[in-house]
Amino acid sequence: MPTLATRFALAGAEAEVPAARRKVVESVRAWGVPLDDASADAIRLVASELISNAVIHGVGPITVALFHDPGSLVIVVADRDRRAPVAGCADSGDESGRGLALVGHFAVRSSWDLRDQGKSVWAEIEVPKPTPAIRAAVLRRFFAVRSQREAGPMPHPLVLSAA
Repeated sequence: MPTLATRFALAGAEAEVPAARRKVVESVRAWGVPLDDASADAIRLVASELISNAVIHGVGPITVALFHDPGSLVIVVADRDRRAPVAGCADSGDESGRGLALVGHFAVRSSWDLRDQGKSVWAEIEVPKPTPAIRAAVLRRFFAVRSQREAGPMPHPLVLSAA
């Protein structure tokens, strides 16, 4: 079964974080993943922390990529800074410094990788599996769009964009 994926870019401004967080959840829902409130909140929080860290501590532009296999969502946030992410050590009164600890709490696993022009920080989150009928409908839409585009420029393979 193909992995569903989407990718979008941000300039790297703090004002972009709320819209990017919404776009992540909307993309997952567009793939037919039946998100309850707890799952949607976990995705929002992890996406928000990864994107916010890239905006605040990284160098823009920023790329956000999502990869979905049944039961799993991987959120990858890339920026152009090659420095390793550093987990903060926040005191009880601090307003920041807990982001990577929160990501670690909600993610099945998370890490970071160096890239040619920067780094990517990623987290894998367990998500509810869509019913087979919903997944089949999403894949039909995906392949219908893909076959329509084959007459024109070829899109990146196995990429479904939720605009």
